[in-house]
Amino acid sequence: MAPGTTIVHALVTGFEPFGEPRPDDNRSWEAVRQLAGQTVAAGDVSVVCHCHELPVSYASVSADVPQLHRDGAFGIVVHCGAGTPGVVRLETVAHRAGYVRPGNSGLLDVPPGGCVPGYDGAAAELCTDVDVAGLVRALAAKGWAATAPSTDAGRYLCEYTYYTSLAEAALYPRRRRMAAPRVLFVHVPPQAGDPYSDAQLAEIVREIIRELATQ
Repeated sequence: MAPGTTIVHALVTGFEPFGEPRPDDNRSWEAVRQLAGQTVAAGDVSVVCHCHELPVSYASVSADVPQLHRDGAFGIVVHCGAGTPGVVRLETVAHRAGYVRPGNSGLLDVPPGGCVPGYDGAAAELCTDVDVAGLVRALAAKGWAATAPSTDAGRYLCEYTYYTSLAEAALYPRRRRMAAPRVLFVHVPPQAGDPYSDAQLAEIVREIIRELATQ
């Protein structure tokens, strides 16, 4: 490693398969797991990727995501989930309430009142500080044209994860005495090859990490 290189650690997550009948895989994790243990070079910054597969369960996300934040010293956090066909969507906002659709653990797993627990006093909606529009332009300039900003993360486990992660990031300066990480949620198309292969989706996530390290 070159002298003067800054090391940044990135948490990158995808989800387990979900739905009935249960599919064999989830494209978000198929893409993310290709980055496990990799280092992404971004100028004089080297980003070390730490990949984790999340359960499709509200209780598990509420336990796992805060613990992942607290166990690591992350400068970048990128969550990925299965979204809508044809386009990779970069989410800009997450809401605290409205989570009533059950995940893999059934109705008893739905949070009381449909709200993300544990962040009393937090805003009803939290926005990423990532310049998503600029990031989409940067991706398009690299040839990834099927990307777009989004203001609707779906009010399901993806958005629930995003809100939890943004709320945790906001606590870094007080709890950890370190700068809050850049947090972003990326929705990938659910069907194989639409419009990119799993390897191409992994490259898009890699490029997103590279941009976040320098943005």
